[in-house]
Amino acid sequence: MRAGKKALSVAALGLMCLWGAPALAGGYAQGTQGAASAGVAGAMTARPDTPEAGYYNPAGLALRPGWGAMVGTGAIFPTLFHVDPESGERTRAENDLAFVPHLHASWRPGERVGLGLSVGVPYGSSLRWPENWEGRFEAQAVSLRAFEAAPSLALRPTRWLAFGAGPRVLLGSIGLERQIDVARSGEEARVDLAANAWGLGAQVGVWVAPTRRLSFGLSWRSTVRLNFSGVADFSDVPPELSEQARDTPFTTTIVLPDRIVLGGAWELGADAIVSLDVEYNRWSANQRFEVDFEDDQVDDIDEARGWRDTFGMRVGVEYASPYGGLVMRSGFAIDPSPTPAEALTPAQPDTDRYIASLGVAYDVDDHLQVNLAYNYVILSQNAAGADAYPGIYDGFAHVLVLSLLAK
Repeated sequence: MRAGKKALSVAALGLMCLWGAPALAGGYAQGTQGAASAGVAGAMTARPDTPEAGYYNPAGLALRPGWGAMVGTGAIFPTLFHVDPESGERTRAENDLAFVPHLHASWRPGERVGLGLSVGVPYGSSLRWPENWEGRFEAQAVSLRAFEAAPSLALRPTRWLAFGAGPRVLLGSIGLERQIDVARSGEEARVDLAANAWGLGAQVGVWVAPTRRLSFGLSWRSTVRLNFSGVADFSDVPPELSEQARDTPFTTTIVLPDRIVLGGAWELGADAIVSLDVEYNRWSANQRFEVDFEDDQVDDIDEARGWRDTFGMRVGVEYASPYGGLVMRSGFAIDPSPTPAEALTPAQPDTDRYIASLGVAYDVDDHLQVNLAYNYVILSQNAAGADAYPGIYDGFAHVLVLSLLAK
């Protein structure tokens, strides 16, 4: 294979690693949909008491009286390490502070009908390794953004039953920077890959209350096909390789998997509630990855992924003080990674996540509530397989979420 074509093929394989990013339940999927849910580690499927129900279970929109609007942002402070298994050298990623906005609105025009709109970033992260680190030919920087808008309609035919549904519209963008060894001493080229896509999906939710204090929720968020198109942009290419290593468009498709959550909530008297969610993600829908390059000098990609389905768990406790309009929250979550060890790379350093949460809310007056939550995220240690770029990954993250609720 000629050097130029080899460089393009290597860059294409780097793109394959990047497209694993949306599957990173432990690394890139965002759980910061609002401070109320973040305070209980996302255990909200059976709880209809905040406008965030438009994301977690649209059936809850028919239960919340009147109207409400929540707006805010989450600030994510991630720290990720790569450890060379032979030398023990520890490299820290130069991660930027990430802000994740959210907006949720709900309105119940009648006793049996509810309307809602949720806007947020279900996927979004960034990762940058030091400029001259040893893995720069695998990945220098990775970024992912997936914005979602989801309007919903909910109906409550009886006192103990409600259901809701609506479409989901997503706008995704993704990028990769990496250096390319052009097989000449001391020289490196660079490639920047960027692509955008629109996707359409659906969500459906059911809420059931067999007793006054016990309720259950079931939520399904459908697969979403993102048909990406973008350009591979090469720079610092030696003149003799300029014909082979040149900018070229590409297309590829990613399928975001089904997400099914079963939740329960139990009221412990008038002031406390315990909630539990069990979450299933069908990542096995992505068994292969294909990329079609317009330039014939670049080999198209058809690679096996080997992703596996995951089950996660979230539990939360909320206590409303009878004095002063103060609400306190706490929770814990386990969010497994779907990525096998053989697929771990510096562009896809996925790990299981363990999340501990604390939250507080305060009623400023009858129409305004301030919500604040903190999550400490442990990125558990994970080692790459024998066929992957060698390395051991681990880290942690601090997440702070602020939401204002008008009601």
